[in-house]
Amino acid sequence: MRSRRFALWRRCRRIVGELVLPDPFDIGVFVETLAAQRGRPIELVELPSRPATPCGVLAATDRADYIFYAADTSALHQEHILVHELGHLLCGHVGDEVVDDAISAALTPNLSPELVRRVLGRTSYSEEKEQEAELFASLVLHRARRARHRFPGLGGLESIFEGRREG
Repeated sequence: MRSRRFALWRRCRRIVGELVLPDPFDIGVFVETLAAQRGRPIELVELPSRPATPCGVLAATDRADYIFYAADTSALHQEHILVHELGHLLCGHVGDEVVDDAISAALTPNLSPELVRRVLGRTSYSEEKEQEAELFASLVLHRARRARHRFPGLGGLESIFEGRREG
C-alpha cells in the first residue's frame, strides 16, 4: 500500500513538474495553454450546484473536453475544482470511468441517462484516480502559490535552487 502511494506521488510530481504554469497563476490562461499544447479544445461550463452531485465533472467527446463545475461557490473553490478535473485529463483518466445517473441528470436534464452515457461516456472515477487528481490539483496550486510568494529582489537567483528542493 505504501509503495502504491509513493508511486502515485512520484507520478503526480513528474506530471506537475513538466507543466508550465502562468505567472501569476490564472486558471483561464492555464486552461487555454493546456488546450493549445494538446491541440484540443477544453470548454469550461458553469453549472448550479445540486445535492448528491459532484462539484466538477470531466466529459470528453470527439470534439472537445468539457469541464463542468459549480458556479455557485467561491473563486478559490472553482479554481481547485477545475485543476482537479484537469488532473483527470492529464493523468489519462478519460474514458475509463463509471456512469452515474445523478451526474448525467444534472448535466443534461432533458436527455435520458442512456443517451448521455453513449455521448459523454462515463463520469465517476475509482478512489485511486480521485486521489491522483486531488494530489495533482494540490501540487499545481501549491506550486502556483509558492511562485506568488517569491522573495522580492532575488530575481532569477531563487530559480537556481528550485530543482534542489525536496518536499
